[in-house]
Formats: sequence, structure tokens, C-alpha cells
Amino acid sequence: MTARIQLRPLQVDDAETLFALVDGSRDTLSQWLPWVDNTRSAADSLAFIQRTLADRASGTALTWLILADGQPAGVCDLHAISGLNRHASIGYWLADAYVGRGYLPQALGQMLHTAFAELGLNRIDIISAAANLRSCAVAERSGFRQEGVLRGYLRIRERFWDARIYSLLAADWQPQATEADA
Repeated sequence: MTARIQLRPLQVDDAETLFALVDGSRDTLSQWLPWVDNTRSAADSLAFIQRTLADRASGTALTWLILADGQPAGVCDLHAISGLNRHASIGYWLADAYVGRGYLPQALGQMLHTAFAELGLNRIDIISAAANLRSCAVAERSGFRQEGVLRGYLRIRERFWDARIYSLLAADWQPQATEADA
């Protein structure tokens, strides 16, 4: 049985915790996320959190801390939210200690509920490095369809990587059962 996952908006006082998560999983995260090498201190995490708060206020992104049984485990977001076109993109990462335990699909389910049921969006996409098989598997297990490969799309550590683009439409979304439904 996996932990109970909760999403909560990032807060300014999460900077030290967030930096510790990134720093403790630096080798793994930096393989696929270009921002990791530029996150060198809690001050960098604080600057990130402040940007997410501004994005939340403007309605362009919603960023959450992923909590596994109350413990910080990673971050996920809806970004590039377009009210006009009714679409957004999803991003996510977990600290090493939480990878492979089924937490991301739970977090994705909560984000999709927010996107489709609360925000009324029509389309969500995920762009992942094609070689990041774990991330691609999360998208596929969560019902996303691969639409194609974006050649040379991601630049990570001075190398260009192909990316897979996945999408899920509101019409195809299957809401997850919640504890309240059981």
C-alpha cells in the first residue's frame, strides 16, 4: 500500500525543505531537469517559490509540494495555463527516496481533478525527455496519449534531447475514486 498523497501550495517557509529535497537527489534529478544545476542554495529555492507564488496570483501556474503521509516528497505543477485556449502543461519530480512507489500517479490524479473539474480545462500535456523512461511511464499509466516526438527539444547539460509529448483531454479523463467515494 502506498502513502496517502496530498498536494499543498508551496510557501515561503518551504525553501530550506525544498532545497534539501533537491540537493539530496541532485544526481538523479539533474539528469532530466535543467534547473537543478542552478539550484545551489535555499536562497535559490526561495526565489523559485516566490516565482510560483507570483504565477499563482496571475493564474498562469499552480505549483504544489507533494506530501507523502505528511512528509515532503517532491513538487508538481500545472503551468502555462491558458484560460483562453483551456489548456495547461504538467511538470513533476520526486526525491529519490519516493521514486517507484506509485506516488506520482496519485499526485497526477489530484492535479487532473483540479485542471478538469475545477478549472474547466480541456487539454493537459506532459513533455518528457524521451530517454526518461520513468517519467514517460507515469504519463502513459495515467492515461495520457503520446502525440509525437519533439526532436532536439530539451537542452540539459549542454546536450539536446528528444522529448515525447503526451496529452489528455477532458473527454478522455477518468476521475480517480477518492476515499470519500469508497
